[in-house]
Amino acid sequence: MSFRRWTRRAASGLAAWAAIAAAAPAAAQTDWTALYERLWQAVDTNFYDPHFLGTDWDAVGQTYRVRAAGVTSEAEFLDLANAMLGEIGSSHLYVSAPAATSGRIGRTSIAARFETMDGRRVVAEVAPLSDAWRQGLRPGHILTSEPSALLGDIGTLAEFEVTTCEDRPLSLQARREQAFWPPEGPGFRWSRIRTGADARLGYMRIDRFDDGAAELADQAMAAFDDVGAIVIDLRGNSGGNVSSLRLASYFAHEPVPGVILMSRPYLEALGRPATPADLAAAPRIDRGYTGGAVFEAISRHGGAAFWTEAVDTPFTGPVVVLIGPETGSAAEGFAWFMREHTDARLIGEETAGALLSGDRFDLGDGWSVTIPVHGLWGADGTDYGDRAVPPHTPVVTGRDDLCAGRDPVLEEAFRQAESDISTGAVAR
Repeated sequence: MSFRRWTRRAASGLAAWAAIAAAAPAAAQTDWTALYERLWQAVDTNFYDPHFLGTDWDAVGQTYRVRAAGVTSEAEFLDLANAMLGEIGSSHLYVSAPAATSGRIGRTSIAARFETMDGRRVVAEVAPLSDAWRQGLRPGHILTSEPSALLGDIGTLAEFEVTTCEDRPLSLQARREQAFWPPEGPGFRWSRIRTGADARLGYMRIDRFDDGAAELADQAMAAFDDVGAIVIDLRGNSGGNVSSLRLASYFAHEPVPGVILMSRPYLEALGRPATPADLAAAPRIDRGYTGGAVFEAISRHGGAAFWTEAVDTPFTGPVVVLIGPETGSAAEGFAWFMREHTDARLIGEETAGALLSGDRFDLGDGWSVTIPVHGLWGADGTDYGDRAVPPHTPVVTGRDDLCAGRDPVLEEAFRQAESDISTGAVAR
């Protein structure tokens, strides 16, 4: 799954400057107008909302069809296609060029992730073992060169300027490498931390809710049978599937609510906005957490399915959830659930605003398009599509924090959790 803001930063969904798709000139036999028609038709047929979020998709198609007649290269087609898809304003909607053309592997950036802070592009993370790290690039450095200086063919050297944490200029050369996608594994890990003589804190770092995450959630919660509070860190979580509901169910109020996924066939047959009664009538699914099981269940039940879950031994102590702008898709579904149906406190920054379910479609000639094929609703009728999740306690990580190696979001989470434990404000 990928995302509206992340779509504009390319398909990685994780790194603002990593894995930007721009391929070499294509072979002359590519029929760009035919490729355009296949792209437009794929979206026309499969985009989950029959009203295209208020966009006149036919009119958009006519406008860009004229422009497509003048396309002569992959780079031109990629720009035109993504501009057309951007007219809808949805996450999980982007086109991908061939992975390799004429012996080249596309273009990328150095292995670093940047964030905009006070109008400046600041290094937020540098991939371990990367050439950028080896050459001295560090979190907190300010990029003073144009971002385009970082882009180029994989394996070539980027030459750029930064300002260090000591406010001195530094010229660097670093090899262009792909990083941050696919995510490092395992994407679901946990530990128990003793905070006092008789107090323990559980910490989870979840980077993906992929197939198998439901079973890992059960294992983690079994390991937390004697902790006083739990911190769940979702700040780099790029999504996954409805397996996140299994973990959320450990903290839910009674009765346990659920989530409904609906696709184009169901919404077209409905012919109107879905009501809570429509959602309540959606067929219930018993688990079926893998990506394949989700798509199969929706197809089998006419385009909609309702997932709900309950556990025998819920956790009744304090829970803190860490979120940020790199928290997207299924992780946002989890964060919304925790915010609205549990007593958890959310700390950090607003999430990506990219909550939909996408699928990839082959267009031929090595091209593909990712399209949002399912929207997500709550049992009360709330449409959560692409809604960003706000924190209860806003905490922003600044450049000074990066330079000093501080994590103010985690510090605040620990402070709140430890306070709850020390004051006895827990149920176990």
